[in-house]
Amino acid sequence: MMHQDGAIRDDRDCGKKDTCSTKDATALYEAVLCGNYAQALNLCRNALARPDIGAHGIYTALMLPAIRMVGQAWADDSVSFGQTSLGFSLLHRLLDRLAQDMASNGLSGVDRKLQAVQQRIMVAVAPGDSHSFGAMILTQELRLRGWFVTFYDHSQSDAVIAALAEQGFDTLAISVSCDESLVGLADFVTTCRVANRNPQLEILIGGAAIQAPLGQYGFLQADKVGLNIEEVVNVLSSREADLQRDKWN
Repeated sequence: MMHQDGAIRDDRDCGKKDTCSTKDATALYEAVLCGNYAQALNLCRNALARPDIGAHGIYTALMLPAIRMVGQAWADDSVSFGQTSLGFSLLHRLLDRLAQDMASNGLSGVDRKLQAVQQRIMVAVAPGDSHSFGAMILTQELRLRGWFVTFYDHSQSDAVIAALAEQGFDTLAISVSCDESLVGLADFVTTCRVANRNPQLEILIGGAAIQAPLGQYGFLQADKVGLNIEEVVNVLSSREADLQRDKWN
């Protein structure tokens, strides 16, 4: 979802793991473009079982690169519209299936102790932005680390406002994939702040549309922009520590 991806790896093994992950992502890219869902799912499950990728690299080291390969191939005009649509459709199915597999195998939140105060986190796609891959991957990555996350796609802007007003969230992460979706986003951010029951709502904005220099996005009135997944995790961890000290009811 967010502007840069944050693959989880040990820097000492970075070169070796990057090479392996690139080969795996390429194989996944080729499988989905051919419409071979069974092969693609097998690749993902094998990667999930490997120590060099596993649950903590399945999204950022495998799925994200494959998604970008499909998008780049379409931009380069090296694949047809039909192949691109099929590839993205199968990748969506894979994201859902992997989430189900990991939940059924008890892999959610394996590396993080649940704290007494769970902050309320929402991930939403910018209104009118139909590209939800980044937001979906961020959502699954945060759930995997033990947080409870509510997700809304681009067609559910009204539901976002209603949920903020009813439940009161601590953090809202908004994904925006293209420049067109930046239009009106500042108004949406303002509406979210006004609607939310929690006056301390922190809003993060990221996605492919967010490019350096980040200072140009001040008009969006977000608290932070352009974070990668690891940076979002750090922000949430710090935020949760603050909530432990000063609970908002």
